[in-house]
Amino acid sequence: MKKDSKKKFRFDVNVLLGLSAVFLSASALIVSIIQTTIFKEQQFATVWPYMQISAFYSGNSYSYGLENKGVGPAIIKNFTYTYQGKNYSSTREAFAAIFGGGAKGVGYSAITKDYVFKSGESIATLTLDMPDSLIQDYISKWESTDLTLNLIYSDVYGNCWELSNGVTIRLESCPD
Repeated sequence: MKKDSKKKFRFDVNVLLGLSAVFLSASALIVSIIQTTIFKEQQFATVWPYMQISAFYSGNSYSYGLENKGVGPAIIKNFTYTYQGKNYSSTREAFAAIFGGGAKGVGYSAITKDYVFKSGESIATLTLDMPDSLIQDYISKWESTDLTLNLIYSDVYGNCWELSNGVTIRLESCPD
């Protein structure tokens, strides 16, 4: 009698069940990690603020300010204007540096640290109501490249952005 030198492979159901249980568990873990990541991104997206400079001119009236175009509140961390290398912490100070004091028909709104812009809110930081012959000179100097509005703001989770020269960039960390 000749013995078969080949061994027959025995199929063990317990090994197959164990391997399929490990595969299903690993798959469930991967799906859970992906879902958690997606949920976290959705959570941040629901509170994302997006600040923009807004300017409006009509006849003898001009307004310049900020608007939150995002879906969540924007918390102001820093608000400054830069003009000729100097920083000014308010619209009134920046306006006085450019034009001097005493202009009639000029209004200001202050924005301070920790001010919260709700979604869709806008504030005119500067308003001008004066004859058309004067207002054009004020507008062209105010909107010139010599003046820069620098705004740092955050969302409710502490993510920060900087708006400077009309361009918004995300910051690695928020200033104190």
